[in-house]
Amino acid sequence: MENKKIELLSGRLGTEPYLAYTKKGLPVCELSLGIKSEQNLTIWRKIVAFGKLAEQCKVHLKKGQEIFVQGHLSLKTFINKDGAEKEYLELNAYSVGQSLL
Repeated sequence: MENKKIELLSGRLGTEPYLAYTKKGLPVCELSLGIKSEQNLTIWRKIVAFGKLAEQCKVHLKKGQEIFVQGHLSLKTFINKDGAEKEYLELNAYSVGQSLL
């Protein structure tokens, strides 16, 4: 079994949650999380939730809302339109919560 590092992130949603379905009907929700760094810069992280959690994210979360997310990181690669291979990190969420304040 692959040993994956668990990440816990907190920040504000930069966009409305985007819900889509795979060809097999599995719900997938994409979130954009803005995290403030020590230098007061915003670092953007791509978050993906699946299944019932994805549907609940779409219903209960809104742009600008402060949330926390727990999950594991995945390194994704793609080829851009210039033919260069690019990489990015994506957090596969298994727990999402809202700030009550």
